[in-house]
Amino acid sequence: MKDEETMQPFRKVVGLHRIENSVVMKHTLASLVHVASTKTSEEYARSSVKNLLKELEENYGFLRYIEMKDVKYLEDTYDAITVMSNIDRIEPLKVGRAIQNLVDVLKKHLGKRAGYFFMKEFQDDLGEDYRSIIKSMGVDLRLADLQDELGGWDSKQYTIKDDADVNIAFIEKKD
Repeated sequence: MKDEETMQPFRKVVGLHRIENSVVMKHTLASLVHVASTKTSEEYARSSVKNLLKELEENYGFLRYIEMKDVKYLEDTYDAITVMSNIDRIEPLKVGRAIQNLVDVLKKHLGKRAGYFFMKEFQDDLGEDYRSIIKSMGVDLRLADLQDELGGWDSKQYTIKDDADVNIAFIEKKD
């Protein structure tokens, strides 16, 4: 197995452009902070994302390549996020799992304050191109939406399944 530092960068081709993991991660983090700040304060949103990155670093060591500086105004958030190019050498599916966990944990962390529309607003802020890119990295925002809708159901009795072959997600009763 190759050391993550020596692997060639992975790139997602979008149109005629190649998008590196670092660009995808930076855009995703900025969108998460922006949307979370509409549900809480700007400071709390940035702090929450920054703390979650540190927590998830235990499972995803490459998150150490991300630095979030404290800023005074939301407009500065994108520039305050630094994602080192080392993350470009990480397999996109691993980066996707980290993104999925970050979204899921942040949504749970924000709790009821995030509200029903958090995922919708995040997807809108992320944009169609980046939704497509992170989907190719294994991030399934549809399942997160379904989990929100199932919030009132007894989650111990049901599970959400995704069948990529037919591009459908469905609910299944556990045995």
